[in-house]
Amino acid sequence: MMLFGPTYKYENKLHKQGYQNIAGLDEVGRGAWAGPVVAAAVILPVKMKIAGIRDSKLLSPQNREKLAVYINKQALAIGLGIISEKVIDQQGIIPATRKAFLAAIKQLREKVDYLLVDGIRIFNHRLPNEFLVRGDRLVVSIAAASIIAKVTRDNILRDYHQRYPQYGFDLHKGYGTRLHKERLDEYGACEIHRRSFRPIIDQF
Repeated sequence: MMLFGPTYKYENKLHKQGYQNIAGLDEVGRGAWAGPVVAAAVILPVKMKIAGIRDSKLLSPQNREKLAVYINKQALAIGLGIISEKVIDQQGIIPATRKAFLAAIKQLREKVDYLLVDGIRIFNHRLPNEFLVRGDRLVVSIAAASIIAKVTRDNILRDYHQRYPQYGFDLHKGYGTRLHKERLDEYGACEIHRRSFRPIIDQF
Protein backbone atom coordinates (compact mmCIF):
# COMPACT_ATOMS: atom_id res chain seq x y z
CA MET A 1 0.00 0.00 0.00
CA MET A 2 1.38 3.40 -1.00
CA LEU A 3 1.65 5.71 2.00
CA PHE A 4 2.83 8.83 0.20
CA GLY A 5 1.45 10.87 -2.67
CA PRO A 6 3.03 11.51 -6.05
CA THR A 7 6.41 13.25 -6.18
CA TYR A 8 8.59 15.19 -8.62
CA LYS A 9 11.07 12.29 -8.87
CA TYR A 10 10.41 11.64 -12.57
CA GLU A 11 10.21 15.31 -13.53
CA ASN A 12 13.42 16.11 -11.63
CA LYS A 13 15.29 13.29 -13.35
CA LEU A 14 14.17 14.57 -16.75
CA HIS A 15 15.04 18.17 -15.91
CA LYS A 16 18.57 17.04 -15.06
CA GLN A 17 18.73 15.42 -18.50
CA GLY A 18 17.91 18.77 -20.11
CA TYR A 19 14.17 18.45 -20.71
CA GLN A 20 12.24 21.60 -19.81
CA ASN A 21 8.50 21.34 -20.39
CA ILE A 22 7.32 17.93 -19.20
CA ALA A 23 3.65 17.10 -19.72
CA GLY A 24 1.80 14.65 -17.50
CA LEU A 25 -1.15 12.88 -19.13
CA ASP A 26 -4.10 10.89 -17.82
CA GLU A 27 -7.62 9.96 -18.91
CA VAL A 28 -10.97 9.31 -17.29
CA GLY A 29 -14.20 7.69 -18.39
CA ARG A 30 -12.85 4.69 -20.23
CA GLY A 31 -15.08 2.24 -18.37
CA ALA A 32 -18.22 4.37 -18.16
CA TRP A 33 -21.51 3.37 -19.79
CA ALA A 34 -22.28 6.88 -20.99
CA GLY A 35 -20.59 10.09 -22.07
CA PRO A 36 -17.15 10.85 -23.47
CA VAL A 37 -13.66 9.71 -22.60
CA VAL A 38 -11.57 12.71 -21.52
CA ALA A 39 -7.79 13.05 -21.45
CA ALA A 40 -5.77 15.92 -20.00
CA ALA A 41 -2.17 16.99 -20.50
CA VAL A 42 -0.64 19.30 -17.89
CA ILE A 43 2.72 21.09 -17.81
CA LEU A 44 3.57 22.33 -14.31
CA PRO A 45 6.21 24.86 -13.27
CA VAL A 46 9.34 23.27 -11.84
CA LYS A 47 8.72 22.10 -8.26
CA MET A 48 5.32 23.74 -8.05
CA LYS A 49 3.85 23.11 -4.59
CA ILE A 50 0.42 21.44 -4.66
CA ALA A 51 -0.64 20.49 -1.14
CA GLY A 52 -2.78 17.37 -0.99
CA ILE A 53 -2.45 16.35 -4.63
CA ARG A 54 -3.38 12.72 -5.30
CA ASP A 55 -4.75 10.49 -7.99
CA SER A 56 -8.18 12.01 -8.64
CA LYS A 57 -9.91 8.76 -7.62
CA LEU A 58 -8.51 9.17 -4.08
CA LEU A 59 -9.87 12.70 -3.60
CA SER A 60 -13.28 13.93 -2.52
CA PRO A 61 -15.23 15.90 -5.15
CA GLN A 62 -14.71 19.08 -3.11
CA ASN A 63 -10.92 18.63 -2.96
CA ARG A 64 -10.78 17.77 -6.67
CA GLU A 65 -12.61 20.99 -7.50
CA LYS A 66 -10.30 23.11 -5.33
CA LEU A 67 -7.17 21.50 -6.74
CA ALA A 68 -8.45 21.87 -10.31
CA VAL A 69 -8.91 25.63 -9.81
CA TYR A 70 -5.37 25.91 -8.43
CA ILE A 71 -3.84 23.79 -11.21
CA ASN A 72 -5.68 25.78 -13.89
CA LYS A 73 -4.28 29.03 -12.46
CA GLN A 74 -0.71 27.86 -11.94
CA ALA A 75 0.03 25.39 -14.76
CA LEU A 76 2.19 26.50 -17.66
CA ALA A 77 -0.19 24.80 -20.08
CA ILE A 78 -3.21 22.50 -20.07
CA GLY A 79 -4.60 20.54 -23.00
CA LEU A 80 -7.85 18.57 -23.15
CA GLY A 81 -9.00 15.80 -25.45
CA ILE A 82 -12.71 14.98 -25.34
CA ILE A 83 -13.91 12.09 -27.51
CA SER A 84 -17.63 11.45 -27.68
CA GLU A 85 -19.58 8.27 -27.04
CA LYS A 86 -20.42 8.23 -30.78
CA VAL A 87 -16.74 7.87 -31.69
CA ILE A 88 -16.30 5.28 -28.93
CA ASP A 89 -19.13 3.22 -30.45
CA GLN A 90 -17.77 3.61 -33.99
CA GLN A 91 -14.08 2.97 -33.32
CA GLY A 92 -13.82 1.24 -29.94
CA ILE A 93 -12.70 2.52 -26.56
CA ILE A 94 -8.95 2.03 -27.05
CA PRO A 95 -8.78 3.98 -30.35
CA ALA A 96 -11.04 6.64 -28.81
CA THR A 97 -8.78 6.91 -25.75
CA ARG A 98 -5.76 7.19 -28.04
CA LYS A 99 -7.49 10.04 -29.88
CA ALA A 100 -8.22 11.77 -26.57
CA PHE A 101 -4.57 11.62 -25.51
CA LEU A 102 -3.31 12.89 -28.86
CA ALA A 103 -5.87 15.71 -28.90
CA ALA A 104 -4.81 16.78 -25.40
CA ILE A 105 -1.15 16.92 -26.44
CA LYS A 106 -1.99 18.90 -29.59
CA GLN A 107 -3.96 21.47 -27.58
CA LEU A 108 -1.01 22.38 -25.34
CA ARG A 109 0.09 25.92 -26.13
CA GLU A 110 3.61 25.55 -24.77
CA LYS A 111 6.39 23.63 -26.49
CA VAL A 112 6.52 20.12 -25.00
CA ASP A 113 9.80 18.27 -24.49
CA TYR A 114 8.70 15.02 -22.86
CA LEU A 115 5.49 13.10 -22.12
CA LEU A 116 4.78 11.16 -18.93
CA VAL A 117 1.62 9.12 -19.48
CA ASP A 118 -0.48 7.10 -17.06
CA GLY A 119 -1.09 3.46 -17.96
CA ILE A 120 0.22 1.08 -20.58
CA ARG A 121 1.40 2.24 -23.99
CA ILE A 122 -1.56 2.74 -26.31
CA PHE A 123 -0.04 5.28 -28.72
CA ASN A 124 3.26 6.30 -30.24
CA HIS A 125 4.44 9.89 -30.49
CA ARG A 126 7.33 11.78 -32.05
CA LEU A 127 8.12 13.29 -28.64
CA PRO A 128 10.14 11.25 -26.15
CA ASN A 129 7.77 9.63 -23.71
CA GLU A 130 7.28 7.12 -20.91
CA PHE A 131 4.16 5.20 -19.92
CA LEU A 132 3.80 4.45 -16.21
CA VAL A 133 1.31 2.02 -14.68
CA ARG A 134 -0.37 3.82 -11.76
CA GLY A 135 1.46 6.93 -12.85
CA ASP A 136 -1.22 9.10 -11.26
CA ARG A 137 0.00 7.83 -7.88
CA LEU A 138 3.69 8.33 -8.69
CA VAL A 139 4.09 11.51 -10.73
CA VAL A 140 2.82 14.97 -9.75
CA SER A 141 2.13 16.16 -13.30
CA ILE A 142 0.16 12.98 -14.09
CA ALA A 143 -1.85 13.38 -10.86
CA ALA A 144 -2.61 16.96 -11.90
CA ALA A 145 -3.77 15.72 -15.31
CA SER A 146 -6.00 13.12 -13.65
CA ILE A 147 -7.68 15.85 -11.59
CA ILE A 148 -8.23 18.15 -14.59
CA ALA A 149 -9.62 15.28 -16.68
CA LYS A 150 -11.92 14.06 -13.90
CA VAL A 151 -13.34 17.50 -13.05
CA THR A 152 -13.84 18.28 -16.75
CA ARG A 153 -15.71 15.04 -17.39
CA ASP A 154 -17.80 15.34 -14.21
CA ASN A 155 -18.91 18.81 -15.33
CA ILE A 156 -19.86 17.44 -18.76
CA LEU A 157 -22.03 14.75 -17.14
CA ARG A 158 -23.64 17.31 -14.83
CA ASP A 159 -24.59 19.29 -17.92
CA TYR A 160 -26.05 16.14 -19.47
CA HIS A 161 -28.07 15.65 -16.30
CA GLN A 162 -29.96 18.85 -17.15
CA ARG A 163 -30.99 17.29 -20.45
CA TYR A 164 -31.63 13.76 -19.16
CA PRO A 165 -32.48 14.16 -15.44
CA GLN A 166 -34.13 10.74 -15.19
CA TYR A 167 -30.79 8.88 -15.36
CA GLY A 168 -28.99 10.52 -12.42
CA PHE A 169 -25.87 11.45 -14.40
CA ASP A 170 -25.06 14.08 -11.76
CA LEU A 171 -24.65 11.26 -9.23
CA HIS A 172 -22.92 8.38 -11.04
CA LYS A 173 -21.31 10.37 -13.90
CA GLY A 174 -22.22 7.67 -16.40
CA TYR A 175 -20.50 4.79 -14.59
CA GLY A 176 -22.09 1.40 -13.99
CA THR A 177 -23.76 1.80 -10.62
CA ARG A 178 -26.89 0.10 -9.34
CA LEU A 179 -28.81 3.37 -9.72
CA HIS A 180 -27.68 3.72 -13.32
CA LYS A 181 -28.74 0.16 -14.13
CA GLU A 182 -32.14 0.71 -12.51
CA ARG A 183 -32.70 3.85 -14.59
CA LEU A 184 -31.58 2.07 -17.75
CA ASP A 185 -34.05 -0.73 -17.06
CA GLU A 186 -36.81 1.81 -16.50
CA TYR A 187 -36.16 4.32 -19.29
CA GLY A 188 -33.94 2.54 -21.81
CA ALA A 189 -30.84 4.14 -23.29
CA CYS A 190 -30.55 7.81 -24.25
CA GLU A 191 -28.39 9.61 -26.82
CA ILE A 192 -25.22 9.68 -24.71
CA HIS A 193 -25.20 6.00 -23.76
CA ARG A 194 -22.45 3.90 -25.33
CA ARG A 195 -24.41 1.42 -27.38
CA SER A 196 -21.38 -0.84 -27.88
CA PHE A 197 -21.09 -1.36 -24.10
CA ARG A 198 -22.93 -3.84 -21.94
CA PRO A 199 -25.57 -3.62 -20.57
CA ILE A 200 -26.66 -1.02 -23.15
CA ILE A 201 -25.89 -3.26 -26.12
CA ASP A 202 -28.28 -5.87 -24.69
CA GLN A 203 -31.19 -3.47 -25.19
CA PHE A 204 -30.82 -3.44 -28.98
